[in-house]
Parts: sequence; structure tokens; C-alpha cells
Amino acid sequence: MPYKQEKEHRKQIQKELARKEKESFFSNLPMEQELLIELFDYLDTELASSGCKHDYNLTSNFLNSKGKHLEDRVIKWFQEQRGYCDCEILLNVEEKFE
Repeated sequence: MPYKQEKEHRKQIQKELARKEKESFFSNLPMEQELLIELFDYLDTELASSGCKHDYNLTSNFLNSKGKHLEDRVIKWFQEQRGYCDCEILLNVEEKFE
């Protein structure tokens, strides 16, 4: 019986850590969540037709169209989330929204 209790306790700890990680992720977004979701949709469409040039050109174009600029702090945040170019933003950062 103690084994089962310990296993359940570990599950609870893992759930709490995952909840805190997700909470931290969303509290540290470099822009509004809705704008990021629009960016993912834009990248999905644009990458399907033009492919990735392994830079932030599409992301920069999108933000410029919204009156924003791709600031160093935003690039740093993308890189912390494993988004080193437009396609990696779509692949690695978007999955954290699910």
C-alpha cells in the first residue's frame, strides 16, 4: 500500500510542476496571447507556400503589419522556447499553447 501512495504523491508533484511551468510560460509572454495565436496562423499559411528561410523574416513582416516591431527581447523569448526561426516558432512555441 505505501508504494501506491508514493506513486500517487509523485503524480501530484508532477501535475503541480506542469501547472506552475504553464503558468510561468503564459505570465512571461512577450506580447498579447491573441497576437501570438494570430502569428502562428500566419506562419502556418506562409510557411506552407514559401517555406522557411531559417530567419525571422515572416515573423517580422507579421509584426510590422500589426504596427509592432520584432524586438530583441521578443527574439530572446522565442529562442528560450526553442524558436530559432519562423518554422521553429510554429513547431516549438505553438505546441506550448495546447
